[in-house]
Amino acid sequence: MRKRTSHLNRAAGGAVALVLAAGAVVVGAPPAAAATCAGPGSYLCGAVKNRTGRTMHITLNLGEGRGYCDVWNWDGGTGSKFKHAKCDQQAWGNGTKGGNGTHVDVDAFTFNNQGYHERFSRVGTWHWRQKGVWTKIRSGEIADCGIGSGNEIWCTVLWQ
Repeated sequence: MRKRTSHLNRAAGGAVALVLAAGAVVVGAPPAAAATCAGPGSYLCGAVKNRTGRTMHITLNLGEGRGYCDVWNWDGGTGSKFKHAKCDQQAWGNGTKGGNGTHVDVDAFTFNNQGYHERFSRVGTWHWRQKGVWTKIRSGEIADCGIGSGNEIWCTVLWQ
């Protein structure tokens, strides 16, 4: 004997499948681009926190501007893909610049006067960057830089 499913049960099952499919689209969406920081209702912005007592250089317009930044990770993250990109450089002292909800999006950072160590996440592998080599940060990330071993600069890039 074959059991028949009611029209109501089939419609409810279809609605659940539709909601799950829509959720998969949202979950699978790519990370936010820098443009999401500037508009009304935007939230995700890149940031830096300089606790070194030394001058950090930042850019808010990576890919545009009158000057250049030599970026080792043009795609963001830990992958190495070098690009000599247009940008405008700004000197930044101690403190935090940019960040989620601020409408200020820091795209990349460096130290022009000395090299620095960087890693992505608290358990990531440390890498040495020569002075003037830029690290790109994505919207929603913060580069937290301080002084550590050997009186050197150590920067950890984290999700805010």
